[in-house]
Amino acid sequence: MNGDKKQRPIPVVDVGKLGLDEEPSLTDPDWQRVGKEITDAFKDIGFVYLKGHGVPEGQVDKLVNAGAKFFNLPQEDKDKLQRDPDKQQGYVTIGRERFNDIHSYEIREAYDVKRTDGMFPDIAVPEFRPAAADFIDTCKKFTNRILIAMALGLDLDRNFFVDTHREICSDNNASCLRLLHYPPVAPDILAGAIRCGTHTDYGTITLLFQDDMGGLYVRDRGSQWVSADPIPGTILVNVGDILQFWTSDKLIATEHQVLIPDEEVRWRNCRRSTVFFIHPDDPVLIRPLDGASNFTPVTARDHVLKRFRETYKY
Repeated sequence: MNGDKKQRPIPVVDVGKLGLDEEPSLTDPDWQRVGKEITDAFKDIGFVYLKGHGVPEGQVDKLVNAGAKFFNLPQEDKDKLQRDPDKQQGYVTIGRERFNDIHSYEIREAYDVKRTDGMFPDIAVPEFRPAAADFIDTCKKFTNRILIAMALGLDLDRNFFVDTHREICSDNNASCLRLLHYPPVAPDILAGAIRCGTHTDYGTITLLFQDDMGGLYVRDRGSQWVSADPIPGTILVNVGDILQFWTSDKLIATEHQVLIPDEEVRWRNCRRSTVFFIHPDDPVLIRPLDGASNFTPVTARDHVLKRFRETYKY
């Protein structure tokens, strides 16, 4: 990775009373403060760590453990639950998804959850569905608070983003919970392989819950790669394409990637992360809020389908 002393770290913001352990009033000053601090971070590097969020650690652990049990199943059992490209739900095997043709191989597998009543490995991992349902419900509550704060930070009506994200994780919205599993790397790994190629996220914002393995890097405004090291008790949040479109490049969807660690000891360990991708409702027409003409208006659904076609190999 390129690096120099001028790199600025990813900011950490304490959400204060906006965390799920609190019930903020509409006049609480934390709405404005958190909104400004988040949007400032998004303007600077496109990523921010949020602490004090109130998402129960035990709830995250239950979901991660259920996912680990699924990914440890025999390959033939996992393959029976292949992701349906139309329903955006199911298992994504290694090699099916590729973000960047520079790399010969992207070593990861995933399980996508768009609907909690959709396809799950209920017989092999009965705890997976309820753990996912609880986690999605919690993330939706927290997301709504962050969307209000973001709107205020951008001097919009406080309900602008809430009103355009009413149907998260439904047939009318591409928001998705994704469990990612990066398996241990074999000593004879192919040259040019990577865990996750360079890309931007597709939606409005993304909530990332990391394990302690590291390996995530983000490209700052000076085109230097900055390590997004895991910080216990935080959620790492970043800008997606659609928020960049809406804000006419004021907030930029930052490129990021997951590298294979150089330390050989870590090659023998898997890496897991839990991601909640937040999209507007499918019919929402995305066009610059300031009236600029630098983006062609596109519906949220058309944009995400275009990105899926570019990424998935079916």
